[in-house]
Amino acid sequence: MKIAVLGDVHGNLGALDAVLRDARECGARRFWCVGDVVGYGADPNACCELVRKLPGAAVAGNHDHACAGLISLDGFSDRARASALWTRRRLSPENRSWLRSIPLVAEPEKGVQLVHGSLDRPSEWNYLFPDADPTPHFASQAGRLCFVGHTHVPAVFAELGGIVYVSAPEPFRFEPDGAMKVTVNVGSVGEPRDEDPRPGYVLYDASTGEIEPRRVETCVLSRASRGAHRTRA
Repeated sequence: MKIAVLGDVHGNLGALDAVLRDARECGARRFWCVGDVVGYGADPNACCELVRKLPGAAVAGNHDHACAGLISLDGFSDRARASALWTRRRLSPENRSWLRSIPLVAEPEKGVQLVHGSLDRPSEWNYLFPDADPTPHFASQAGRLCFVGHTHVPAVFAELGGIVYVSAPEPFRFEPDGAMKVTVNVGSVGEPRDEDPRPGYVLYDASTGEIEPRRVETCVLSRASRGAHRTRA
């Protein structure tokens, strides 16, 4: 069973369409979303409706909660605050209700978790940057595999015996019976921030353990994809 794991769509319908098309062509039949379906982009309702209909699971991101009116906009950048207020005015009641209903953490299958930022206090939206300390996250990771987003930068984190390893996003095989815990940042569909403007996601084969980071060509890209590496996501 191939599963497309995606996140940080941020209202970018063109990028989401391209990712879903690529994932289906690769054989994906289920879809897991690690949050931030809305915020920044011009098509929040269309993106919500697409993700809502996907077979699979989803968790909420900070922009989802902000745009649904669940959290304060204090601490957001001026651009993020303005886009959240714009999105609040345009969300349909159905999509606003759906965004409010999404959990912060999900376990779509045994031993696999989804969260937007960090499993350590997920409602505080901590970032897992490659140069940050992921120890609190791994201490809260119950299973062997976790998928995250939030930074808009794809990466792979692995923990074994208290030692954490960080690597660039390359295809690899996850061993569910091993001792190592693995967390994969799937990058961003709608607003990449790693010097590659192409929408990104991860293809996970639950039968073989193969995990493949993918980038997709599309002619519709968010202008916000040129945002600074560490602006609040």
